[in-house]
Amino acid sequence: MTIGELLKEERIKKGLTQKQFADGIVSTSYYSKVEKDGHRITAEDLIAVLEHNGIPLWSFFKNLTLKGDFEHYRNLSIEEEALDAYYRSDRKQLEVLKEEIDKSHLPNKNELSLSISGWIECMKTNDDEPNIQVREDLKNQIFNMPSINLNKLTLFCNFMEFYDLDSNFFITKQAINKFIDTKEVDIQEVLLSIIGNLLYLSIKEGNYNYTDYLLQNSKKISIKPRLFLEKELIAFYQNLIDYHFNKKQVYIENCKDITHSIKLAGMDEYSHALNGVITKYT
Repeated sequence: MTIGELLKEERIKKGLTQKQFADGIVSTSYYSKVEKDGHRITAEDLIAVLEHNGIPLWSFFKNLTLKGDFEHYRNLSIEEEALDAYYRSDRKQLEVLKEEIDKSHLPNKNELSLSISGWIECMKTNDDEPNIQVREDLKNQIFNMPSINLNKLTLFCNFMEFYDLDSNFFITKQAINKFIDTKEVDIQEVLLSIIGNLLYLSIKEGNYNYTDYLLQNSKKISIKPRLFLEKELIAFYQNLIDYHFNKKQVYIENCKDITHSIKLAGMDEYSHALNGVITKYT
């Protein structure tokens, strides 16, 4: 089945017109040709259409023929769904997703399965027994990549908690040395996320040896709309660090303002987690 055929099938199941199904995402005339395989829809618009209609990404993509662009779409949908489940703290959904991947015939299913196992590990509490093998496999996968690229940076960013602080700094410094002057927004976004994660881990461990270096380098990447959240989080951690050294209430108020703005943007759970960080580390 093609993307167009499957979209049409899903739309008819819901009893919607083409305009209702793709409302506000692509024009009705363009979408009509997508259903007839006359136009190719972008990955971003396809995901937006599916989310607009409450269609789970994985369940949609697993019905597609696995070749060429379909493989790219399917991998993208898995990653999106895994991230969404992680940020909703939905461990059960991650386990279901991993089981479906393990049963699939995806050519890179081992890498995808390991990545989702890593998300599950990240959700474990101190009372849960860690899967040491999964954590070691993730570390090895990162170090075994031939050079630092976007895929390696993303994998490292997602699972930094499995490394000690010195190892995290060693890898982060390599990434900064290579990419700090890049103009590619995808890499800038991941690099800022890595810096933010390492600032948090430094605060968590009470080790501030690396924070000045990280903050100075984060300022070398100019602000733009797509990087706003990463910049906000780095500002949050900078204020926590300033409070650690100066104990001025203004830094706490700045942190609260940032968490409030994140809540207003609709990220309630993220805002709640950051408020917990303020309480714990001040």
